[in-house]
Amino acid sequence: MKLTFGLKRLGELLSSSPKSRDNMKEIGKDTIISGNASTDVECQNQTSAVEHAGLGEITTPPVFFMIGCQRSGSNWLRTLLAEREDLIAPHPPHILRDFMPRLGRYGDLTEQMNLKVSNCSSDSMILVSFCRMQMFLVFVLAQVLIDHVCAFVERNQVPWVDLHFRPMQFNRSAILMDVMITIECFGFNQRYVAKQEGHQEPGKAVEAPYYLLAIFDTIMNVMAKANGKTIWMCKSMGVSQFHDLLLSFYGKERLRYIYLVRDPRDVCLSFMKSPVGDCHPYVIAEKWAKLQNFAARILHETPDLIHQVCYEEVLGDQVAQVAKVMKFVGAREVCKSMRRGSVLAVKSEKEVVSSARNGREATLAKQLSYQFQNLTRGDSFKKGQFKKWAVEMKDEDLILVESVAFEEMRRLGYEPHMVKTKDERIHLFTVALQDKYVAINKSLISKMMENLAHQNPDDLKRRQLQASVLQKNTSFHYDHEFVKSFTVAHIDDALDSIDDCDQRDKGFLTQSSGGIENFDFHMWPLKASRVGFQSDEEVKQRFELKEAQTLEMEGFSLKYAAASQGGYYPTDREKTNQDTFIAGSSFAISTKENNRKWKKIFSKDRQDSRAVLFAVFDGHGPNGAECSIFAREHVLRSSDHPKPRGMDVSNHISSSLTRSYHEASSLLEDEVSGIDALNSGTTATSLVFTKNLMHIANVGDSRCLLIESDRTGKTSALALTTDHTPEHEGEAKRIEACGGVVASKQGDTMGLVSTGLGQKRVWSKTGKGCGTAFTRSIGDSFAKSLGVVAQPDCLLYPLPKTDAAFVLGSDGIFDYISNEEVGNIVAKFDDPADACRELVGKAFNRWCDSEDRTDDITVIVGYLKRVKHGKWGKLR
Repeated sequence: MKLTFGLKRLGELLSSSPKSRDNMKEIGKDTIISGNASTDVECQNQTSAVEHAGLGEITTPPVFFMIGCQRSGSNWLRTLLAEREDLIAPHPPHILRDFMPRLGRYGDLTEQMNLKVSNCSSDSMILVSFCRMQMFLVFVLAQVLIDHVCAFVERNQVPWVDLHFRPMQFNRSAILMDVMITIECFGFNQRYVAKQEGHQEPGKAVEAPYYLLAIFDTIMNVMAKANGKTIWMCKSMGVSQFHDLLLSFYGKERLRYIYLVRDPRDVCLSFMKSPVGDCHPYVIAEKWAKLQNFAARILHETPDLIHQVCYEEVLGDQVAQVAKVMKFVGAREVCKSMRRGSVLAVKSEKEVVSSARNGREATLAKQLSYQFQNLTRGDSFKKGQFKKWAVEMKDEDLILVESVAFEEMRRLGYEPHMVKTKDERIHLFTVALQDKYVAINKSLISKMMENLAHQNPDDLKRRQLQASVLQKNTSFHYDHEFVKSFTVAHIDDALDSIDDCDQRDKGFLTQSSGGIENFDFHMWPLKASRVGFQSDEEVKQRFELKEAQTLEMEGFSLKYAAASQGGYYPTDREKTNQDTFIAGSSFAISTKENNRKWKKIFSKDRQDSRAVLFAVFDGHGPNGAECSIFAREHVLRSSDHPKPRGMDVSNHISSSLTRSYHEASSLLEDEVSGIDALNSGTTATSLVFTKNLMHIANVGDSRCLLIESDRTGKTSALALTTDHTPEHEGEAKRIEACGGVVASKQGDTMGLVSTGLGQKRVWSKTGKGCGTAFTRSIGDSFAKSLGVVAQPDCLLYPLPKTDAAFVLGSDGIFDYISNEEVGNIVAKFDDPADACRELVGKAFNRWCDSEDRTDDITVIVGYLKRVKHGKWGKLR
């Protein structure tokens, strides 16, 4: 049995639940023992203890490294893969490449020192060994290394940002705790494997490079978490030279490579035009050949861990090649900001390719340096990229490149043009000539930097700022407070720190929102920046309020208001609000007499004898906004349907609403509307007031509530609608009877799509299409083939005889505010606009806390008051 523990394995366990964390602390104390105590019994104890902690099977995602050579289209492929929902692929700061040769300056990280334990009195100082899990020690020099690596990444040429486009600022202390855990677990695993194989002395310290790798791993994990992703890819093309280190650290279970190959002649041309890297063809070709040989070794020894991609083949068919890479990366999961969407669908390979040039990674890079301009060009970029060397490269340069990389070119299928045999140009490689080429290369690099200073001085300053970190000695600290806090930590301190980090963004610092204590939500969106990720002005621009109005009906008064807040989508900040509503519209009921004239049963001119319509529509999918507006217009015209002779008014209202729902859905499904509703549609919840009745028609998961208070002041909230979701047995049976699948996950050709919430959705058995969180809707032509219907539930409910209130709201409200809390909020206000503001503000805040985004949020609040009861007031 081989135990492969690491930071993510233990970190995920520790963050799974408080009970599991407490149990894991006991495991750390009693069963994960360092030093020469490693035995089969110990490992069996560890395994049983993990099971006892309730953690089950330990699984961790793979890690991906892109290897090959720079200027091979690697940033292009990186931005394509970054469009995948669960993968982060930031511009690389080259941590391993640049810090590995400099590890010596940070001291001997493997030295076993005896240090005092914090929180111990001076006369009871406890001496412990570095290797003991129970008393893991932290070295000052390791803290400096963490500080410098974090500063290096924070100053990356293309800034690292979180999901909300805020610059990454790393929490050094949290990273230190993670590194402690991963090094201890890795050391335990090393000792166990060594003892099983019988060729290493027990208790050998973890070697220094693994400390750097643990820091790197933690930073990449933090970056993924900060962006709501579950896996990451590092595009530091030269990490292939560290293959043995990576394989030992991650194991075959997790380590994966994407090997990008490009013709070295085109690579050379690209370098010679770029403001970064080498400039002379000999030096470029030599490094290219070296990197191909590193990759060739990986291909030979561990072929299952590597997927080779040819740049020229990507140029020929991007979609097909991206599909192969996606398959290699494996099962897909939606990111955190998507998981509660009404319609869940991962991008197809074609959509990935088409959206990449406008994606955040391409956009971030383009604005900083002209070397990234091609990332946003789309199809025009491909023109002229194939065999550019045949047109633009000088013969002498071509000979140099082909001579240096002759064997590697032939092996990879690139036929030399000028050089026909391996030894044909051997005279080019005398020591004197090689020294000359290197000297020319240095001169050209200096000239390149001079040009960059004139052409793009800001780009040069960013590069120099990052490079300056590598020149600092260990006495220089970027985060003085962290480095100066020379703390010797108990392993429990590290585990407790994980608990603390669960209450904030683990591993990275966020801008303080100022807290929400005593926040006046009924003044929303005033000071909205305190509870979300946008400025006050950004939230205000997406907020719509219909101020309180009063209607005098027959026997009662109705005072109502409505509010709608456009959702916050970090990757699409300008996304149109897909919710819409109707508030206080007259609902004229007509009957046809003698086929010639219309008689109004409820006159629009009489305030005391009319019907009034309220409705909420929650659009979803790519064209959800258009669908919700289309449905709203149809419902507004529903009173145009003539009342058949002999049908009472109540049945006619329900019939008219039902008919308008079906008509709107049919027109959307048949594309008569001009709207693509294949995977788009809307919910619809309508409420019509007449003299003594409330008429409700509902499709989807928006809600209608009736709120009343008894004589003691206790408020009750009665739901007049039922959410149409797969969670309801009757709805699920209909879906399954129609050939759909109800499940929390869906298998398809790209792997497993999951929300990570266990939320049931409607899927296709074929794996095509999307997963819907609803079972009834208007539109959604593909979902209709799976049993989703537009038939509304209709309800007649008697108008309360005492003061009451009603609420219509989209799931943006009810996903995070219960019916009971909605009732309590509504009951405490006189002005329905204040109630709307508070409901929208609280829902917005809770969405941001839980999901890093918000849904569109819409609510209508109305107070019904019997006329004889006097003036308006709070619910009594």
